Amino acid sequence: MNSKCLTCGTPMKGTRENIKDDLIGLDGVTLKGVMVFRCPKCGERQLGIYKIAEMHRQLAMAVARRRERLGPKEIRFLRKYLGLSSKDFADKMGVDKTTVSKWERVDAPAPMGQPAERLLRLMVMVDRPVEEYPLEETGLVEARPIRMVLEEGKGSQAWRVVPSS
Repeated sequence: MNSKCLTCGTPMKGTRENIKDDLIGLDGVTLKGVMVFRCPKCGERQLGIYKIAEMHRQLAMAVARRRERLGPKEIRFLRKYLGLSSKDFADKMGVDKTTVSKWERVDAPAPMGQPAERLLRLMVMVDRPVEEYPLEETGLVEARPIRMVLEEGKGSQAWRVVPSS
């Protein structure tokens, strides 16, 4: 597999290598068998990472399922995986933006509390886009009894919520 250098246009040859650097923002992550293209003229290195969204999803799920507490780099990675800015993440978590900054500081982190950490892990594990959950708008209306109808579905969808009449 050949490619041209994006810097100088020289043809490059690719080899499969294990990449173990801070490519993703997490320490200790190795990408096995990644296609690496090197330019013999200018030394430019280009990576051929295919299905990158699936790679990020797998990594985010693995991080969210770990038993160990989340560190600053893991919190930042999961926030970015969710596609949230610091401000949007703070709004969804119900905290100030400075709190998010403290959670993500590598040199002097403030540990994330267990309830917030559980919420972050659940946000990652939910199999739907986060935009569907208006978390910042929850809990603002007075409580009232739930009224909904569920019906048995067909095939892979065993149950579903239907409009009540």
